[in-house]
Amino acid sequence: MKVSRKTVKLARREKRANPPLMQVLHRRAGESPKKRAAREKAEGLYREYASKGATWAACVQAVKTDWISQFKNKYRES
Repeated sequence: MKVSRKTVKLARREKRANPPLMQVLHRRAGESPKKRAAREKAEGLYREYASKGATWAACVQAVKTDWISQFKNKYRES
């Protein structure tokens, strides 16, 4: 019995939205120390400033471009 395309796409979206724990752990174990440090800094910024309207992408961009002080000033005023 063939599974419909709609069902297959639904299952794929669900798996991408909620990946299994082993997949998440494997992905984190394979990242470089530089990427890990950037992700951890971005997570810290996001935890602190998400309630003030900061997005995850803005936090990552601030870390990668080394504009953390400007980012903090922008969202401190909000």
